[in-house]
Amino acid sequence: MTSRLQLGLVFIIMHMGFGYMQYPNLIYKLTKTGHWGVVLSYGLLQLILMIVYKKGLNYFPQKDMIDIYLKMGKWVAFIFLIPCIFNLTAVVAMSLRHHAEGIGSIFLIRTPGWAILILLLAISTYTAIKGLGTILRSSVFIFFIVNFMVIFVIISSVVNIDFKNALPVWPSSLDFLTDMNFLYLMGFSSLLIGFVPPETNLKFGQLIGVWAYVICFYLAVVYLPLFIFGQETVVTFPFPTKEAADSVDMNWFVFNQQTMFFGLSLVGFTVILNAVLLWMIGQIIQKLFKWRRSKASYWISAFSLIAFIFAVSVPSLAWIEKLALWAAGFNVFFIVIIPFTIFIYGFFAGKGRLGYEKN
Repeated sequence: MTSRLQLGLVFIIMHMGFGYMQYPNLIYKLTKTGHWGVVLSYGLLQLILMIVYKKGLNYFPQKDMIDIYLKMGKWVAFIFLIPCIFNLTAVVAMSLRHHAEGIGSIFLIRTPGWAILILLLAISTYTAIKGLGTILRSSVFIFFIVNFMVIFVIISSVVNIDFKNALPVWPSSLDFLTDMNFLYLMGFSSLLIGFVPPETNLKFGQLIGVWAYVICFYLAVVYLPLFIFGQETVVTFPFPTKEAADSVDMNWFVFNQQTMFFGLSLVGFTVILNAVLLWMIGQIIQKLFKWRRSKASYWISAFSLIAFIFAVSVPSLAWIEKLALWAAGFNVFFIVIIPFTIFIYGFFAGKGRLGYEKN
């Protein structure tokens, strides 16, 4: 099992963690018809940004995103990356709260939300502290187990599908392109590929392959609840995929409800997703400050605590969704500006080296 394949699995798991909980609701709010058009439009924009990002990183084969910004200048790195740290922390907090709510509604109805948050955050923080190697190795086991559960949920839910619920097929307009919910979707493109030097990173073909897998998964989690309940009903659900899983009668199976599989999938998703985000925060701070007495584990623990305080302080899931949309502008800023600044800097730096060699 190569590290590139493991990195691809981590990329997929991160996006699946987002897709299970938040993605369907955002799509249902963006359009009432032709949902595939929104998913593919988002996927195309995501792919373009990732290709630009990857092309810029390839100009510096032995450096990651942080090294490239430090090469531009320490103050430039501070201006771009310090706000990125707090943005990642907010994403961790909102992701944890979403997953804690979903897991609590399935397994631990009487358990306080803060207790579930502590458990999820503790596992994610420990995994992040152990480093990227541990995350990559864990991703192999989690990917195959969790994907089996996801496929089982999708296949077993087919019995309740009514294709008429997704009509009309064609999108009624392109207004969703300017909607804040669509901007939030754009902002979730993973910056993970920038934290691994290109010489050991995903190749273009592999990147497109994992992107295609993610888009197929997004189409599945959007259309499964839609086929079962219809547009008017799914918009009222906080967790549409959970409701779709819960709609199947499984008295013949060892578990009465397949939401058990849904809940177990959420645990795997959230551990990897937030472990990667916390690890990224630790890498940024460690390289920016280079304090000998400090370790990345200290920073990871500190920002985990900040994320926990933020997640607990928000009174309800509805508030989390509002805050997520308010933060959409910051997400888009980082996912657009970082790839393009690295690409532009790499392009001109490459021309400068070529010009020097010709002279």
